[in-house]
Amino acid sequence: MTGFAKLASRMLARRFFWIVTPLLLSAGLVVSADAQEKPNQTALGVAPSTPATLLTPPVPLVPQSGDLNNPRGVRSSDIVPEGSIAVRELDEVSSDSLGLTDALTGGLSVDMWSGTPKELVDVLLPKLPARVSSEASRSLMRQLLLSVARPPEPARVEDVFVDMSALVPSSTGFIHNADADADADAGLVENMGAIDLETIADLGILERRVAQLALMGDWRNVRALIELVPAPAATESILQVRTDLALVEGGVDVACAEAGERLSLSNAPYWQKVFAFCQLSDGNVSGAFLTIDLLRELGTDDQAFFWAAEIMSGNRPITPNGLRRLSPLQLAMLRGAGRPLPSQLVSDGDPTLLRVLAEAEPLFIAGDDDDEVIVEERLRRALEDRLRAAERAVSLGALDPEVLRNLYRAEMFAEDIVAGDSVTESLAQRQNDQALGKTLATNTAVDDLDLNDFPVDTVLARARLFKLAEAQSIPTARAEVISRAIDFARADRGRRGPDVATMGRIFSSLLKEMAPAGDLDWFAGNAARALLAAGELEASRDWLALTQLYARTSIEAADVAAAMWPIERQFQPTFRNRFTPLRLKRWEESRPSGRISGDKTLVLSTLGSLGEAVTNDDWFDLMGNQSRRSTEIPSPQIWNGLIDASHNGRLGETVLIALVALGEDGLSSISPIVLSHVISALVQVGLENEARRLAVEAAIIQGL
Repeated sequence: MTGFAKLASRMLARRFFWIVTPLLLSAGLVVSADAQEKPNQTALGVAPSTPATLLTPPVPLVPQSGDLNNPRGVRSSDIVPEGSIAVRELDEVSSDSLGLTDALTGGLSVDMWSGTPKELVDVLLPKLPARVSSEASRSLMRQLLLSVARPPEPARVEDVFVDMSALVPSSTGFIHNADADADADAGLVENMGAIDLETIADLGILERRVAQLALMGDWRNVRALIELVPAPAATESILQVRTDLALVEGGVDVACAEAGERLSLSNAPYWQKVFAFCQLSDGNVSGAFLTIDLLRELGTDDQAFFWAAEIMSGNRPITPNGLRRLSPLQLAMLRGAGRPLPSQLVSDGDPTLLRVLAEAEPLFIAGDDDDEVIVEERLRRALEDRLRAAERAVSLGALDPEVLRNLYRAEMFAEDIVAGDSVTESLAQRQNDQALGKTLATNTAVDDLDLNDFPVDTVLARARLFKLAEAQSIPTARAEVISRAIDFARADRGRRGPDVATMGRIFSSLLKEMAPAGDLDWFAGNAARALLAAGELEASRDWLALTQLYARTSIEAADVAAAMWPIERQFQPTFRNRFTPLRLKRWEESRPSGRISGDKTLVLSTLGSLGEAVTNDDWFDLMGNQSRRSTEIPSPQIWNGLIDASHNGRLGETVLIALVALGEDGLSSISPIVLSHVISALVQVGLENEARRLAVEAAIIQGL
């Protein structure tokens, strides 16, 4: 018996002991410890001082009449009167029900899958977006994937030719199709990069949840979730993801130890690949290629892995055609070789790839015969790639913003080492960056700089801007620098740099150090926007309150309050009274004339979906306008499925379809029609706060 099998046997024996012993005790079949230690008093001629207590049948607990008024759904048979013991059979526990949160700690209801067939969940989970830049959408997805919940049950089969659309109306367009399921699972596995094709059909809800978190680059929650899985219940795919996690975090020794144990227990090619990587890492090139040759003989066709292995061995193979994504193992191989990642993959923006690139040392090639100027140019390019990757990883929630801040602060970006964004900038931009770098190296006083001319559209300029803001000890000076970054992001909307939400995450540490005060009333709007979009809801409330406090006495504060009115209205669930036409008109006056039509459409659509009384009079000014904006609407099955799920109160299904409808494009370009449809559905199933967060973030991201 292997060591693993012995350990599993011991664990099962312990569990059997702790489960069976109390049952035997309750039946009087096991002698207690006290009885074993004390002498038998009857045998010594000493009569017991009290009569023996006779066991009686359990007391009936069902009430004769009356309403229990029990909102938590506790059954009457579960209520135990004082002094009595009720025994009932335990429900079967499934690993698919494991989670990190529940309805009391910010998660969804334990019954969120009630009424939703497992087949529909299996179809839709792989359709969830992986690159999600919206903090509100990511928060909603974490609620869905991390909540403790009873797993969905398979649809009841009544006939060989059962019509799924008759059983579950929202399944229209999702009719079970074995080939379609195989394609969806194959796509999930290809994206995940770890699970082997043999295990696709056996993927449970837990494995699919873990896979989605890994695709999002949310490895922190991947670790927390798989740590809940008992060792005997850890499936092959869970073990592979655990090894991927170690590789992403740089734990090569941990991954190699795991592979060494699994080689004798599993036939999955994954472990052979990890073993070959470990051999290459140890310098055993010949042994590694023996392992790789064995993989080829067994029929393994993984061109990306073979390509990465050639690179690790010191060769320079041609990048395979059609390479779309690198698995955590392949990323670890390229990182170990110190080779730059393919530019087309970096631009594609896989969250895990961006995180690995941001956390790795600058990846570039420097030959012994290369000219010093060429090597310096390659180093600069690697530094820029690393910074840009870090910014994008932060925007996707795959990287802690503090990692990016530390890169901004790093000495490698001093003026004497990196004078400008030499690879991507024009000569004029580089000269401007060089002059700016020299100025900031000797002077960080905001009064001596024209911040309106301060560049924000290059990665090194943003690094310098952050360092400049951090260097300010006077709140108003710091506010001026941060406001420059937020204004740029609002106008740019993510085209040349981070959007408002990402800027908010970057500068949130500095914003939370600042106390809202009267001399910062002009800055309150941008501070609130940045914090709200970054998900820092509590920190934003004081800045919103500041605008209202000074709106009557300060012209600047009044202007800020007028511009922030829709966001404040969407954010505060306490507003139930009808908004006044005057407030709407004052807000319209604060908007640029060329943007009133689109902005008003977004505001009225989201307010109406949140339950506000929006009338035709409010829409009147827009009635004659002809929209020139192309609107992408989800497919009919998604659209109608969301309606049916929300109307019938199927919570998990509603959230799942809503996230599919939102997609990967983010809130910067989402149609007001789609957004209001999703918001209405979330409100209908009791997720009003989540719906308001979506509305607020969409308004901020789109420039309000």
